[in-house]
Amino acid sequence: MKPKERFLTALKCEIPDQVPIFDHLFSPNLQQAVLGYKSELYDGESIVKLADKLGVDSSWIPINGFCGTEEEVHTEGTEYTDEWGVKYKKNGWPIMAQMDTPIKDRSDWLNYKMPDANAPFRLKRITQAVNANEGETAVLCGFLGPFTMMSWYFMDLPNFSMAMFTDPDLVHEINEAYVKWVLELGKRAAKINGIDAIFISDDWGGTTAPLISPDHFTEFFIGPFGEMVQGLKSLGFPVIMHNDGRIWDMLDSLVDTGISAYNPVEKGAGMDLKKVKERYKGKLCLIGNVDNKITLVSGSVEDVIAETKECLEIGMPGGGYILSSDHSYHDDIPLENIYALIKTVKKYGKY
Repeated sequence: MKPKERFLTALKCEIPDQVPIFDHLFSPNLQQAVLGYKSELYDGESIVKLADKLGVDSSWIPINGFCGTEEEVHTEGTEYTDEWGVKYKKNGWPIMAQMDTPIKDRSDWLNYKMPDANAPFRLKRITQAVNANEGETAVLCGFLGPFTMMSWYFMDLPNFSMAMFTDPDLVHEINEAYVKWVLELGKRAAKINGIDAIFISDDWGGTTAPLISPDHFTEFFIGPFGEMVQGLKSLGFPVIMHNDGRIWDMLDSLVDTGISAYNPVEKGAGMDLKKVKERYKGKLCLIGNVDNKITLVSGSVEDVIAETKECLEIGMPGGGYILSSDHSYHDDIPLENIYALIKTVKKYGKY
């Protein structure tokens, strides 16, 4: 199978020729080692080339949030403000440090203008990725989810947490506007031949518990997230959700929204791959579970091989499993550990 076919087969909870590999390729050092250069920003063309050379079956290409647009980042100085009104400190890709957000209360929202979903540059990065995709990896179009946008982009977590009690309608109004924006942009993305799935990043959990109460997730975010999923699926896309942390309390509700896959099944947050696999067998593709905070960072090559084989033994049976770290390949991970993970999947992940 070609990488794209392999990935999409597993995404449908079917059995491919071998377990596909996914990961966020967040390591400029890895790019330098494999491609011979470091791109200044997270670059769509470079990422698909890196995935192809590494033997990773998919490429995640974001089209909003994350690190702003190239025009904004190339301003002088160490700080910039992106089109959403978020103030950043320039400290490298793909995710830069946010310093301030534009909405503190209703008065800010009344004066706020959403970015233009139809701006000419909006799909530039993913179009470049599709055009450069000679290795036929699965191209995943990355959006941010409503909770992440609310608590990191429109508002910050303290102001948003207060707004749930002091002005809950404000939270609902912002969610509604953002979902509308995503679905409008999704219609444009659907016209690009070569985008294979939508990848929604929306981290709801910390290491030990959800970031807000499960009841508040139900009240404010399950509905908008479900609307986003169903709207994007109606355009012909399978939808993958990236959701860090310990999210047992909301997982049933998230699966019920119609997502095709759940990533990263974070081992360090107590998300047990075996339990999740058993609970949603045949209904949900699982992506992840190799520990990228301990095993990949400070473990030996032998440790990485052992944990990768363990994940394969649990995730492989019956299909519906894509192996990845439980977050990303980043610069704290020794390159030999990344290579060991990939080689282990290629050797032991054949059906």
